[in-house]
Amino acid sequence: MALPALSALTVIVGLGVLLYASDIAVNRARKVAFKLGVSELLIGLTVISIGTSLPEIFLNLTAGFVRLQGLESSGIAIGNVIGSCLSQITIILGLVGLVTTLSVSKRSLKRDGIMLLAAIMLMYVSALDGEISRLDGAILVFIYALYLFGLSHEEKLNGDTRAKEGESHIPDVIVLTAALLAVVLSSTVVVREGLNLAAMIGVSPFIIGLLAGVGTSLPELSISLGAVSKGAKSLSFGNLIGSNITDPLLSIGLGAGVAGFLVDIASIGFDFGFWVFSTLLALLFLWSGRRLDRREGSFLIILFLGYVYLKIHSL
Repeated sequence: MALPALSALTVIVGLGVLLYASDIAVNRARKVAFKLGVSELLIGLTVISIGTSLPEIFLNLTAGFVRLQGLESSGIAIGNVIGSCLSQITIILGLVGLVTTLSVSKRSLKRDGIMLLAAIMLMYVSALDGEISRLDGAILVFIYALYLFGLSHEEKLNGDTRAKEGESHIPDVIVLTAALLAVVLSSTVVVREGLNLAAMIGVSPFIIGLLAGVGTSLPELSISLGAVSKGAKSLSFGNLIGSNITDPLLSIGLGAGVAGFLVDIASIGFDFGFWVFSTLLALLFLWSGRRLDRREGSFLIILFLGYVYLKIHSL
């Protein structure tokens, strides 16, 4: 039991460092973005969503490099993304709904909601043949890049957030670089020790990845709740929706681009189906009245707990 306990402790510590370093990276990236004067929604959909998805991005990149070395890490990569996105669209969005009534614009909900569903289906279609190949990964990243390009041209600049003349960006860039390095190193530890733990206790790497995905979604929780507490509801919405677009396209795409990922669609069909159902339900709640209230937020939290219950009893 000593070795599994040590590996479990290493995974927990690694996730802690991963989350802490990601939080620092997001805060610094947000400061730089505000100095550029971009709109709050655009910051949430791009800079903040990419920032809070850094754990998933680097976990999947690391999983790709680990697979190149002969260790099968596909399950932890796929499980990480599904676990993260599911927790974000259910329990985290639900918690935000409990704290405040989250209002969204019809334009953003229509544009980004459609892209959210498209991102999930694109990942699913890519995996239908049992593998998300390097080519599939490159296509997913390219589609994500097109989405960002379209956003940057559609969203208007917000001149009120421009930096003061002569204000230096260098300190923020230095801290951001150091935080990203910590993210890379800690993600390597989490993937390797997660695989070791799965092998020692006989748990599927997909389940380990699923649990890691829930853990690595904590940056989205802290950023979203922090944003609504400051009245920045559009940033909170953009962060959660943007992260759910980033993970199945950019995170999986980058990791698969390194070595490709094997996917047993039959064994995770339920997880994909639950992911799609939860996303459709969350978007339906947001579409009705263009807001998410406490009752709807509570239902999303219960939905996530139901998913966890079903997964535990299926092991």
